Amino acid sequence: MAIPSIGPLPSISLPLGFELQAVADLSKGPPTDCQLIHSLFVQLMPFLGSLTCILKILGVIGSLEEFMTSFTKGPFGAISAAGDVLKSIADMKDCISIAIPAMSILETIKGILLLVIGYLECFVAAIKSVLDIQVKIDFSAAQGNPAMLASLQCASNNAQTAMQQIMQAIQVVEALFKIMQPLLKLSPVPIQLPSLGQIPGAKTLAEIIQAVDQLDAMLLQLKQLVQSLP
Repeated sequence: MAIPSIGPLPSISLPLGFELQAVADLSKGPPTDCQLIHSLFVQLMPFLGSLTCILKILGVIGSLEEFMTSFTKGPFGAISAAGDVLKSIADMKDCISIAIPAMSILETIKGILLLVIGYLECFVAAIKSVLDIQVKIDFSAAQGNPAMLASLQCASNNAQTAMQQIMQAIQVVEALFKIMQPLLKLSPVPIQLPSLGQIPGAKTLAEIIQAVDQLDAMLLQLKQLVQSLP
C-alpha cells in the first residue's frame, strides 16, 4: 500500500504579517486533512483570544470618532475641545492603519472562514458516517444469537457515544465565532456570521438528521460569504 503524500499545510495569514500554519503530527502516521485543520484550530483559538482586548480598543477608537463627529455638529458647544479629540484620534488611527491595514483584516477573516468551512465539512462527514453505521445495525438478525446480539448492542452504544462526542465538539465553532466579533467590527465591509442555533444540542436521530441539513445550509452560507469578500 502506498503511503499518501502530504499536500500544502493549511495556514492563515494574520494581522501584522504573522501566519499560523497547521502542524503535522507524523508520530500518528500520515495526517488527514481534518487532522491538519484541527491542529490549526487549536492554535487559532488562543491567538484570537489574546487579541481580544487590542481589537476592542481599536473598535472603541472608531466608535469614539463617530461620536465626536456627530457631537461637533450639535448645538451644545464644546466644539473646540471635540475638534482636538478628533485630531488626536485621527493621528492615532494613522498608526493603526499602518499596523493593521483593512485588507489584512479581511484576509485574516477570510482565512478563518475557510478554516471553519473545512472543519464543518469534517464534522458533516463524521456525522454521516456514524449515521450510516447506525442504519446498518439490524438487531432482528441477531434473534436467538446472544453473542451476535451483544456485539450489535456494543456497536450501537459505540455509535451513540461517537455521535455525542461529535455534537459536543462542534461547539468550538460557536466559541470561535464569538471570539471573532471584535475582529469583524474592524472589517471594512459588514460581515454577519451564521448561528449554530440548536445544532450542538441534537440528541435524537431525528434531531441529528435535521442538524446535518442545517450544517449543509450553514456551509453554503459561509461559502457564499467567502466568495463575496474582496
